[in-house]
Amino acid sequence: MNILHVMCTNFLSGSTNYVLSLVKRQIQEGHRVSIITDDGTLETEAFLISLSISDRSYAQRFKNVRFIRQFILANDVHVVHTHSRASSWVCYFATLGLKTPLVSTIHGRQKLHASVKFFDIYGDQVISICPNLTKHLIGEVGMRANKIHDIPNGAEFGLIPELRADAQNSHPAYRNILLIGRLNGRKGEVAAQIATVVFPELLAKYPDIRLFLIGGGYEQLAAPYRHAIDELNSQYNRRIIITGFINDVPKRMLTAHTIIGAGRVGLGALALQKPLFAIGEACYHGLITEQNLQEAIDSNYGDILPTKDFPGFNWQQFRKDLDKHLAEDSYLPSQKIKDHVINLYDVEKVYRAIQRVYEKAIARRLWPKPIPVLMYHKVPSEPIESRHKIFVTKSILRKHLQIIKFRGLQPITFREYLAYVKGEKLNRTAPKHPIILTFDDGYKDNYENMLPLMNEFGYKGVLFLLGDTRISYNYWDADKGDHRDELMNAQQRAAFIQAGWEIGAHTMTHPNLTQLSDEEAIAEIINSKKVLENESGQPVQTFAYPFGFYNTKIKQMVQQAGFEMAIATDKGGMHIEDDRFEVFRTSIFPQDMWIQMYKKTSSWYRKYYKWKRNI
Repeated sequence: MNILHVMCTNFLSGSTNYVLSLVKRQIQEGHRVSIITDDGTLETEAFLISLSISDRSYAQRFKNVRFIRQFILANDVHVVHTHSRASSWVCYFATLGLKTPLVSTIHGRQKLHASVKFFDIYGDQVISICPNLTKHLIGEVGMRANKIHDIPNGAEFGLIPELRADAQNSHPAYRNILLIGRLNGRKGEVAAQIATVVFPELLAKYPDIRLFLIGGGYEQLAAPYRHAIDELNSQYNRRIIITGFINDVPKRMLTAHTIIGAGRVGLGALALQKPLFAIGEACYHGLITEQNLQEAIDSNYGDILPTKDFPGFNWQQFRKDLDKHLAEDSYLPSQKIKDHVINLYDVEKVYRAIQRVYEKAIARRLWPKPIPVLMYHKVPSEPIESRHKIFVTKSILRKHLQIIKFRGLQPITFREYLAYVKGEKLNRTAPKHPIILTFDDGYKDNYENMLPLMNEFGYKGVLFLLGDTRISYNYWDADKGDHRDELMNAQQRAAFIQAGWEIGAHTMTHPNLTQLSDEEAIAEIINSKKVLENESGQPVQTFAYPFGFYNTKIKQMVQQAGFEMAIATDKGGMHIEDDRFEVFRTSIFPQDMWIQMYKKTSSWYRKYYKWKRNI
């Protein structure tokens, strides 16, 4: 996949580190990654382009839009991922009318400017870094909930064990308290209040503590704050140390007694099992324990509340809490807290979740309307007596294919669909009006009647086969009195593989999975995948539920077995990306002719079908 990240770096922040970690992981996975940003000196293996994204003048914005649009087209970019409102604004206009979708990660509360009200500047899909931010985006910004994904900023936790051992075995003369975060804007104001209001009494009471202000922007603090800090340093032996921005924050955290901060600082401290006082732009949570951990996670450790009504900071309470912590000097975050944080923010887990967002964005940009998915079974030469009516004759199938051709629909497979959304194929080559034709069970008449017809029209489809080739007929229906029909043998199945068809799994023996034990169901699902992959020599990515019967547990089994998609019958979402493991198919019957086929091959049919069933 060719990925373009666009962001502002007029000052360094936690979001910049997050992007660089994500980009590193994407490159490791073989993706082609480019970054367009203000700072052309960032340390990254991505293709880096310097552009004044932070400059909000309309002249510069116009230049940015034009440059980014040309870059997208020249480099066949599959998805654009932005990380600030300024970058979302220019990329929204740069991607207008293109097949390249826009994904925005929103790192903080958004101001309700006119551009937010009149344009969907955040694009096709939105990543929200914490639950409180999601509530803000829905409640105050008015964003649709179904385009928002709660995915926290990922982090790498692979610290050098020897360094940790050295830090733990040392006995410094001072207990170092690290206040980490940028020192400009509202965060700078909070940091200054902590240093000048909370700490004077603590510096006097505990001569063994030092406060480190770690972060860029100290020179932007108001002069009275800087003067007050100078006065405290004169009085208390220069025990407030201003380090500015540093590159080795995790290493410095290892030497800390206590950490104060929000955002990535908070999760980093807890992962190292360092006492954390979570405070950010929005609120103060106090010392983080198992009792208030989730509350802190919801706000990104104090940075974000769901509404603009922020409570005032109670500095006296903060001083009291920190005083108690220093006096007792015994608390460390539990292993449970550490494990939860590492699992939640693991960069690999975050990377996988973001890739799914990319795929959803690409699919919805390429095909905003539902793709018709048709379900066929038997294709006999003449009509048969069948209680279930799951057949169309050869002559009727010809008429169906003629209708598909007349309507300008282009049959594709699920394998091709996935290749487009995963960036294995270029967006610009995607068919404008796709349709997916599926055939279940592997009947012999599919080989005799259907395959020659499909070859004549130049079409390919998806054939869902049983793994157990010893099953020679449709015993699940015929043994109950319905018409008996032969299944294909190995040579006949091979003809579909040679013709380029996609082979999907339909279990080993066609049971109702919901009536089996867990062990039996898992065996049916996993073994069918293995057998069919060995037979076809291709990955088997899709699974069809026998009889259309499934439940939540069965869906999870199919996903855990390594399938990419699971196909239902008349259940599922409007769009394939609503739930890839419950893909809606339209049943085709022998009486379906021009009017019925016009409806069933239309993108609106799924909505019509659901409406009709509910009236």
